[in-house]
Amino acid sequence: MESHEKNVSVVGAALDPTRTDNMEMSIGANGIEAQPPKPKLKDLDDLLPYLGDFGWYQRILFLLMIPYAFFFAFVYFGQIFMTVVPEEHWCYVPELQGLSVEQRRHLSIPLIDNKYDKCSVYDVNWTEVLRNGTLQPNPEWGVRKCENRWEFNYSDVPYESIASQQGWVCERDNYPATAQAIFFCGGIAGGFIFGWIADKYGRIPALIGANLSGFVGGVGSVFTNDFWSFCVCRFIVGLAYDNCFIIMYIVVLEYVGLKWRTFVANMSIAVYFTFAACLLPWIALAVNDWKIYTLIISVPLVLAVLTPCVVPESARWLIAQGRIDEAIKIMQKCERINKKKIPDGVIEEFR
Repeated sequence: MESHEKNVSVVGAALDPTRTDNMEMSIGANGIEAQPPKPKLKDLDDLLPYLGDFGWYQRILFLLMIPYAFFFAFVYFGQIFMTVVPEEHWCYVPELQGLSVEQRRHLSIPLIDNKYDKCSVYDVNWTEVLRNGTLQPNPEWGVRKCENRWEFNYSDVPYESIASQQGWVCERDNYPATAQAIFFCGGIAGGFIFGWIADKYGRIPALIGANLSGFVGGVGSVFTNDFWSFCVCRFIVGLAYDNCFIIMYIVVLEYVGLKWRTFVANMSIAVYFTFAACLLPWIALAVNDWKIYTLIISVPLVLAVLTPCVVPESARWLIAQGRIDEAIKIMQKCERINKKKIPDGVIEEFR
């Protein structure tokens, strides 16, 4: 009796029209009939086991992240070595240029806490002082602020930066930080602009546009001759931050299997980006010229125009746009390179 009740229960569950987890039910001429489940559209992640989680195709994409990680580091840290200021600087006195550095500092710069002041100079007639042969400062001399020109001790920073060239010290020592803040404002704007482009026109056009903005703003920085024009260029460079890399980062991770995503995500930052960041001070020291340095870290970004030749569009974006055949072509290329095969039935589910 108990066995009979169990059988009835099982049959009843199978014929329950509200149960659709294992099969679909339909009412035909012979009553309720079981139908095989319709195939469901698979997520892109469901295709990766057929393609290989980290085959040669994904490895090539992983290596192609290198230039974009370099561009990211150059955009992010580049300004540090454009605006670096030597620790020691003092007012420039043209009449005393015939003296040694130590003599003119001792004679013209007042001491504060046993250190030469960086922003003030004795207010005297230096031509008259030299005519009298005076080489010792008089405590009774008046003091005034520097008049827009300074001398720098380049022993710790062995080249002129835009900050030392244009005197961004003393009352203007906030200029480098302000320019960097404007750079980050560009980053905020770039997130909206290139985010919209990525959704509307694709990830690759957005990636190209972001890198080109870094190229234009970086090269433009070389030709600036005042603070505000420099800020405009830094804003344009900021549009590239961090879109010049993160879009590539996302596209590559789409094609990498779940088991390898953490590796690819971390190594691209920990190795590629870090190595590029470590190169920057050596580049600056090697060229000893902030303009050449800026060109070296800015011009390579134009290579992003080659992106469509080597990097696939986001398959997820293509599927979302209904461009299924284009996404399948990318998958088929991945098949060939990885020497894998997606079953035809699985491919048909995307059509």
